[in-house]
Amino acid sequence: MKFGRAARFAWMLSAMYGALAQFHAAHAQDAYPSKPIQLVVTTAAGGANDLVARTLAERLSESMRQPVIIENQPAGNGGIAAGQVARATPDGHTLIMVVDSTLTVNPHLYRNLSYDPFRDFTPISAVTRLPLILVVNPTVKAHDVKELIALARSNPGKLTYASTGLGTQLHIGMELFKLLTKTDILHVPYRATTGAMADLIGGRIDMALIGQSSAKAQVESGILRILGIASPTRSPLLPDVATLEEAGVPGFEVSSWFGLLAPAKTPQAIVDRLASEVKKASTDPKFIAALTRQGMQIIATSPAEALAAMRADSKKWGDVIKETGTTINQ
Repeated sequence: MKFGRAARFAWMLSAMYGALAQFHAAHAQDAYPSKPIQLVVTTAAGGANDLVARTLAERLSESMRQPVIIENQPAGNGGIAAGQVARATPDGHTLIMVVDSTLTVNPHLYRNLSYDPFRDFTPISAVTRLPLILVVNPTVKAHDVKELIALARSNPGKLTYASTGLGTQLHIGMELFKLLTKTDILHVPYRATTGAMADLIGGRIDMALIGQSSAKAQVESGILRILGIASPTRSPLLPDVATLEEAGVPGFEVSSWFGLLAPAKTPQAIVDRLASEVKKASTDPKFIAALTRQGMQIIATSPAEALAAMRADSKKWGDVIKETGTTINQ
């Protein structure tokens, strides 16, 4: 009999705590956001990640009725900003918009990262994906991918490619290209797309993997020559351009995705609210138009899908880095 009363008491206590937890979760969601949201962007203003962040911030500001303030922190392939946001209060008022390589490449390259992508962050959504294109300066004597591979093999270490920094998809993607094609092409890193594009257009750099939006105008005007797109299917913006697989590099796929994350231990109710807002934004005609005309593919994943993408791409790029022996002196 005494055991029965104790069991009933334990059950009542458990039910009470469960109800309290549901109340606090509901209250956290109802009260959120209670002040402006700071959205840290790991790249410079004007780039693809910044475009996604600002387009999303505008939608979130309208739907959540609080300003979303953008703060660009382009350093260390997003590592500096990520380290700071990882230590922010996990209340949903500090978020980060990253290029996937900050999460999936940096841990395999940098010895002393100030964050762990899986321990220190809660993924909210992979918002968009941007397939990269392979372009060359017209002075390069290659009009297709097979000619480029032959040229690179006959001139090992002589051709150059640009990236927007060590560890970026533009860097590791070309290292994968070199691995698959058995070529030796010299890497020249830049701090931003503008510098890389200026030297590519000026002929000081031979080639680059780059976002469609960054090179579309130059390709259309003949300033640069496009050899292929690094995606499984052709782009609606460039329907006549073959994929790199079609062009002769089986298995070559490189695209950047841009993800929204919160510090770890952010309440699940807030994470779910933000994921719902991203999904809602992805159906907004203005949001769609702003991003798709830049070659973006809007994916607006769930938190679970974003985490799965992090895990899969971390393994993919970790394997590439190991196979190519890619290192940095940091």
